[in-house]
Amino acid sequence: MSERASIFDDDLDLSAFDARPKPKPDKESLRAVAEARGFPSREAVAVPAAPEPVLQRRYRTGRNRQLNLKVTDEALRRFYAVADAQGLVLGQVFEQAVEALEEKLKAEGRI
Repeated sequence: MSERASIFDDDLDLSAFDARPKPKPDKESLRAVAEARGFPSREAVAVPAAPEPVLQRRYRTGRNRQLNLKVTDEALRRFYAVADAQGLVLGQVFEQAVEALEEKLKAEGRI
């Protein structure tokens, strides 16, 4: 054929083109080839468990302001221990701590 076939011809013979089924690859052979070529595996890596679960502390208290503090692990542990021992929400423990500090400073005459 010396000329190109027109795409607008209705009598195109496409019988020479057969769809071949794709072969199913063997997973083990693919894994071996990938490892030999240095491709990393995407399998999940076991994550170590958290040291201790953190309790979700969500209460409807009317407090709507947020205060973020950087504290030591020890101070955080002690703060949560006080809240748990008293059965109080964290906002109440903070308010009581501020009140106690204010009383102490007033007694010393520093406020």
